[in-house]
Amino acid sequence: MEIEIVAIGNELLLGETVDTNSAAVARRLAEIGGRVVRVTMVGDDPERMAVVLREVRGRARWAIAMGGLGPTGDDRTRQVVAEVLGRPLVLDEEQLEIVKEKFRRFGYDEMPASNVSQAMVPRGARAVANPHGTAPGLVIEEEGFTLFVLPGVPKEMEALLEDAVLPALIEAAGKGAPVVESRVVHTVGIGESALAEKLEDLVESADPLEVAFLPRTGQVDVRLTAAGLPAEEAGARLTALAEAIAGRARPWFWGYDDTTLAEAIGETLRARGWVLAVAESCTAGLLGGEITTVPGSSEWFAGGVLAYSDEVKTSLLGIAGEDLAAYGAVSEETCRAMAAGARKVIGADVGCAITGIAGPGGGSEEKPVGLVFCGVATPEGAEVRRLTYPGSREDIRRRSVLTAMGMLLRACRGEGGAS
Repeated sequence: MEIEIVAIGNELLLGETVDTNSAAVARRLAEIGGRVVRVTMVGDDPERMAVVLREVRGRARWAIAMGGLGPTGDDRTRQVVAEVLGRPLVLDEEQLEIVKEKFRRFGYDEMPASNVSQAMVPRGARAVANPHGTAPGLVIEEEGFTLFVLPGVPKEMEALLEDAVLPALIEAAGKGAPVVESRVVHTVGIGESALAEKLEDLVESADPLEVAFLPRTGQVDVRLTAAGLPAEEAGARLTALAEAIAGRARPWFWGYDDTTLAEAIGETLRARGWVLAVAESCTAGLLGGEITTVPGSSEWFAGGVLAYSDEVKTSLLGIAGEDLAAYGAVSEETCRAMAAGARKVIGADVGCAITGIAGPGGGSEEKPVGLVFCGVATPEGAEVRRLTYPGSREDIRRRSVLTAMGMLLRACRGEGGAS
């Protein structure tokens, strides 16, 4: 089942708003066997909207248009849809009462007159009440073409996607239809090309599955997709290939699908019966913040020291002043001492430390901006890595956190040293 999306709004074209809706729709459609084959972005100009919608109507069986259902003058989607489909707008009295009731619940004595427009629907369209807003969704069916029109506000769009779009598509597809399923294998600490080389034979023999490498900052995801296969066969093939990739990429692999790196670290610490503490300088708490995104992390995370200054490194982490003077705050020796100090001061089994120069100033020829040391100390030993990252201050800090987390996971598995 192939679906087209039309994302509507000047704010999308101006870059003021990122189109997260299309990605959310594509993910949900894939889960029920649908596939988004085209996403078209268009502004609020009625003529351009009409051109796009006519093109979509001429080639697609199913389409979803999102945005432009508000009550203001620049919300023109209803009018353009009505024009393109040759269906005049008519007042839906039931929807009008629903909108009025929402305003009463909001504490208004009267509904603004402009909101009447939100109860106007193309003749023959089915309006679907919006549980989170005043603009109903629309379902318009023709011979060989169905158009779903949804609000652009993400929370409202997602609710109507679940209430109106997915049930209709599932019913149309019927039971036992081929599906589109996917799995994602997550890695950290290895580049895209290096990972692709290690997986080359697995990728070449993956057919009929599709394999895509998705690099992100400090990470590479491998997405596996099964299209057009019976559900049971798709699931079996995806699981087998995902496990083979995870095994081949073991030093860098940290989880599947919705698992986060912090969750993987937590599970490993819990399995070992270890508790973690962190010491951070240039990342200023980002590592601890990422770790504690996991509910219940207090079971295996004790706390951290934000040691931005040399004085704090000395007074709280116990690093000798003469060592700081000899090696500098950004050095292998200081990072190793920070990780050990976090373990000792907080009374944890594992210490993880980051120190570096995130810029844009503060660098030198010997120690340039982007130089970072990440270290881990466990009951089984310690490891420190020296890295130099390009990019902005935030890029450097983010990459540093991911590197430290990857090292931490491997060290807790007893697999330290992968690079």
